[in-house]
Amino acid sequence: MSAPSSSTASNAATAPPSTPRLTASGLFAEDLQDDAYVLANWPRIRGRVRDIGVYGGSAFLLMGLVDYAILGRVPMLALILLGRLGVAGYGWQVTRQGRRPTITLELLPRLRRQLFLFELLTVPTFLLEAGVLPTSAAFSIMSALTLVFALYAFAPLLCRYSLWLGPVLTLPFMGMVVAGFPLDWRLPASAALLLGFANIAGWQLAVAQARHLRLAWLDREALRLEVAERKLVEQALERSQTHLRRLFEAAPVAMVLLRLEDGAILRYNQAARTLLDPKGLSRQPLVSLDFYADPQRRELLRAHLRAGQALSQIELQLRNAEGLLRDTLVSAQPIEHEGQACVLIGLTDVSGLKQLQRQLQQQAEQDMLTGLPNRRGFVAGANDLLDRSDSALALLMIDLDHFKRINDSHGHRVGDEVLEQFGALLNAHMRQGDRVARFGGEEFVVLLAVASGRAAVDAAERMRSYVEQHPFATSAGVLRLSVSIGLALREPGKPVQNDLASLLQAADDALYRAKQGGRNRVEMQALGA
Repeated sequence: MSAPSSSTASNAATAPPSTPRLTASGLFAEDLQDDAYVLANWPRIRGRVRDIGVYGGSAFLLMGLVDYAILGRVPMLALILLGRLGVAGYGWQVTRQGRRPTITLELLPRLRRQLFLFELLTVPTFLLEAGVLPTSAAFSIMSALTLVFALYAFAPLLCRYSLWLGPVLTLPFMGMVVAGFPLDWRLPASAALLLGFANIAGWQLAVAQARHLRLAWLDREALRLEVAERKLVEQALERSQTHLRRLFEAAPVAMVLLRLEDGAILRYNQAARTLLDPKGLSRQPLVSLDFYADPQRRELLRAHLRAGQALSQIELQLRNAEGLLRDTLVSAQPIEHEGQACVLIGLTDVSGLKQLQRQLQQQAEQDMLTGLPNRRGFVAGANDLLDRSDSALALLMIDLDHFKRINDSHGHRVGDEVLEQFGALLNAHMRQGDRVARFGGEEFVVLLAVASGRAAVDAAERMRSYVEQHPFATSAGVLRLSVSIGLALREPGKPVQNDLASLLQAADDALYRAKQGGRNRVEMQALGA
């Protein structure tokens, strides 16, 4: 398979982390997550990067100039001053990165290296000056203390390794102090106390700042996503409501006046004629009973109406004069018309909407590639079969052996062709009443009635053998496959759980054994074993 493109990697890095985890340094544990943080917050970070290069480099150079002014023209100091100038010059390179209005994922490693190297170069330069120049101990300790705080102030920005620059500076410097004042323990103790406090406090502050900035970003991202999702939901609801309003406003309202005593239709408008009898096929006079798909439902509604109760938006299936079923919403109000007890009925044809709902329901329960039921559709059908059947039932869990090799060798299109053909083959060899489904990926399930456990194993073996011998014609040529089958049997009357979950678990256990046993085989698992 080809490597992901740079644009794909960039999009992945700019996405908010799905399961963020922070390390002890305050940065994200995953580099990709920290990259996403930097890319998303670059407008804020670039200012700090620029300040590190400008002010950090300038301050470091200024400290060298002050030393040169105080100590005079010491040859070694001039060389060290040149080193400080070089570090400051490198800081300007960091500043150039901070001047970028945007940054890409590819440039982040380079920026991290430059920033870390700039901070690192200050350490040996300072230690060299402290070790070879005759400055006062108090002055050197204060300079070291200032540099330690400066390192921690910017350490957690992009690179977790920057946190160790404080100890890297402190330990050799303390060695110099101890070596320079071997007989006076007070000065090394004071230096150790001050620098130790600076490192501990600086470390904690740096980690707290890095953690705070990243957690704040996560909160902002979560809020942004929540707002965006809410807007999408609101827009979808608004579109749906607008669609429904237009649907009902555009549809003509069918009005029918019928006599409550016998259900004879006294009057109806053109919209009702279009709904109930578009071709004028019904006998005269029309009777409401002629149009009810379920006469018993009609009697229940009439009982409510005779009790003086109005009906509002009752879903009802009506059969028009051509015998076609129409889904309608019925509202009815008992009234008196010309001295007779009548009912004024409003009918709204919602057949299109109900058909759409049925299509969506079918799509939700059907695998689009093979046309077989998916997991959801299988569970509904299988539970129905389990509830209605008193005979033995076998559940076969079928897995295409080494299917990943097909995708890797020939591509997913050929893999889809194999899945589609296998689904058709499986469906063609099942009996009416058996439940067949694609359970997910290259895994299929079958629930069928059998006479015995032996018959179930024979059926599974026939399927395994047929697949092994069947040529699968694809765009990549003819392919040969094998399947591993796990079988679970429900035997009526046995004191074990016979629900679908138990069958699936048992079949899955058997499938695992079939694959562990070398594949292209059938294994059976007894319930409760």
